[in-house]
Amino acid sequence: MEFSFKIKINAEKKKIWEYYSDIEKWYVWEKDLKNISLTGKFETGSEGIMELEGMPPIKYSLISVTKNKEFWDKTDTPLGEIYFGHEIFENGDNISIKHTVKLESDIVDEKRTEFLKEIFLDVPESMLLLKKVVENEK
Repeated sequence: MEFSFKIKINAEKKKIWEYYSDIEKWYVWEKDLKNISLTGKFETGSEGIMELEGMPPIKYSLISVTKNKEFWDKTDTPLGEIYFGHEIFENGDNISIKHTVKLESDIVDEKRTEFLKEIFLDVPESMLLLKKVVENEK
């Protein structure tokens, strides 16, 4: 199961990537982020811990990082594996970003669907925050 949201953004891929690859800049676009750490560089295989408002700290792993293009991270939960995708698309002069939240589980039920919906709820807002900051930065 997955949800995704894609928007156009008036900025260079390199500028968007700065807000993905520097976890300290996640505070700008992840409104409910309380704390985040990463062991090692922002590259495939690195792991960290993030804490969101009202939730205990959760471990995440960067499972795929391609500079100026995309990164995916994964978190294990009792309901299944959660994957978060952050992609940058270029089509001529147009740049878009797409964020995806995916739940992988052998069980598909209402509980897991509601869980995924709850996780995805903030994604459009966080993307609009990212868009605003990146487009207004000179």
